[in-house]
Amino acid sequence: MGADSMAMPSVPSRRRGHKVRVRVGLVVLVVCASMACQDRRSPVGPTMPESSNGTPSPRLAQEVRQQWSPYVGVQVTGEALEAYRDALARLARSGQLKGVRAEIRKSDPAGGARVIKAIASLGLELLGLIGNEYLFDQDIERVIDGIFATYPEIRYFQIGNEITTILPASGPTMTIEEYMAVFQRIYEHVQSRYPGRAVLLTQSTFGSGLHGPTELETMAALGLADMDPAKVIIAINDYNPNTAVQYVGLLGSTLRRHRVWVTETGVSNADTHVEYVQGGYRLLRNYLRAERVYWFVMWGGDSGAHSGYSLIKSPADYPNYWTSPLFQLLAAPQ
Repeated sequence: MGADSMAMPSVPSRRRGHKVRVRVGLVVLVVCASMACQDRRSPVGPTMPESSNGTPSPRLAQEVRQQWSPYVGVQVTGEALEAYRDALARLARSGQLKGVRAEIRKSDPAGGARVIKAIASLGLELLGLIGNEYLFDQDIERVIDGIFATYPEIRYFQIGNEITTILPASGPTMTIEEYMAVFQRIYEHVQSRYPGRAVLLTQSTFGSGLHGPTELETMAALGLADMDPAKVIIAINDYNPNTAVQYVGLLGSTLRRHRVWVTETGVSNADTHVEYVQGGYRLLRNYLRAERVYWFVMWGGDSGAHSGYSLIKSPADYPNYWTSPLFQLLAAPQ
């Protein structure tokens, strides 16, 4: 990146970050201790009994639908397009799908656009994830102009994903300080050139352990806390809802005005998807005050073997593709 786009924060900013970290750390310790006493159950806790034929009981199905958040991630691959259209439409018809998170990839812009626009044609809201590789462009403002022109149907744009943990060590890589310099430029460009056009989401911090909360503290100290909460939403990926409590202090103080979306969650065993939604989604809402939760993923087999997170598998077999127990529950007529 250019030197101006990767400027390190000033000394006062670093000091501010240290003060925030100390204060938030104390709050987290107190809140964690309190919540640990109140809820020691697994995020997937005991489920309600299934019916005699092995399908979820009506009571369990109702509970899962109540906990479910009608949002899911879709990997933009053309080979799954027909199955995507069918599966997404089935969930939408049953009232269990309102929006989709899809990546805007630099590697295949035309192919990705075809899938994204097909999803939009179903009347679903789109969260466009601007791929990490775009963030290394020195003229990031020009990049944003191009993406906005290509996708007028998208209002919500996420700027990167797990930027400090998902990039290969062979490079290029990006620190959270470098990321925030880029995010600040994008934020200022969008507000000045496209007022009211879009709402931005931060890169998703990784929720398990202390890495995510610590990284989010740094982002807050480097300017996130000062950005308009009507124009910026905090994104978190969390696959272990029990540890989400570690965000509570920060989200309840420095970032209390900002909305939170969980942009990825789930469990990699289809037999426990239902159980995870029943218990885990409740914790994500309680600890993170998550306004939305996006399941990862509709189909996770675009780079090899089918992912256990997938709600559907074998999309090439459309219309006879495999569906998970959770998908069947959500798509069932009510």
